[in-house]
Amino acid sequence: MADSNSLTLTVLGSAGAYRTHDGSRASGYLVQHGATTIVLDLGHGTYAPLAAHVGISALPQISVVAISHLHPDHWVDLAALRHALVHGNKMGSDARSVSVISPSGLAPRLASLLDDRTPEDQAAGAHDSLQPFAFSTWRSDAALPPLGGGRVVPVGDLSLQSARVRHTGESYAMRVALRDQPGLIYSGDVSHWEDLAAIVQPRDTLLCEAAGGAAQWREGDTHVTAYGAGKAAASSGAVKLLLTHFGAEVDPAEAVRAAATEFSGEIVAVREGDRFEI
Repeated sequence: MADSNSLTLTVLGSAGAYRTHDGSRASGYLVQHGATTIVLDLGHGTYAPLAAHVGISALPQISVVAISHLHPDHWVDLAALRHALVHGNKMGSDARSVSVISPSGLAPRLASLLDDRTPEDQAAGAHDSLQPFAFSTWRSDAALPPLGGGRVVPVGDLSLQSARVRHTGESYAMRVALRDQPGLIYSGDVSHWEDLAAIVQPRDTLLCEAAGGAAQWREGDTHVTAYGAGKAAASSGAVKLLLTHFGAEVDPAEAVRAAATEFSGEIVAVREGDRFEI
């Protein structure tokens, strides 16, 4: 039984955009504490395990879906979730609103994906394809936050914090924590491991992408390597490093060995279906 002060993390998907072995579902992570349910990214293939873990009838009770950035391998299964909310529960337009927090611009992208009207019908007016989602952004105002900037959002007993990082466009790392307890950091996609210092706190668990695997990072790369993930964990005082989002050619075992040259704590290469108590 989970401790009352702990978070339960379930890995829905841990692959990069086009990995075809050792699990091919893209980024998606389920964080639960009591009745609070937070989904961190919902990339392609992750809706099915989400529904299996939560239950289709309980999907409307999801507290928030938090999206790190606008690459489709981190959000495209919002389309499947929307259909399940509207049609799977037979609730139609009366479906309970589910909060989605994302970088600016996700709502029109999803609306365009879901709009199945002809060009003639589209010219006639707007479409309600975003129901039952309630969108907001990580911005506290209209301006793009500085590096490290973002929002802190209360979600039930938990806090959900974002910090802007370098990747492409508008990208965020996120931290989920219960009051003053150690939390879970999700890196999203990040190019510079140093950017995570703005959000990782001592004794946190760092769930960090390692799309670059055991390769050496070069200026201009848009993903950290396992070495960078290890440096981020070591420099912040994290107690555990969970490596994820492996690229198509990455060997997870080699990634763990590379991270271990920088971080002496526990390191796990996560797989679909893994569960952790944080």
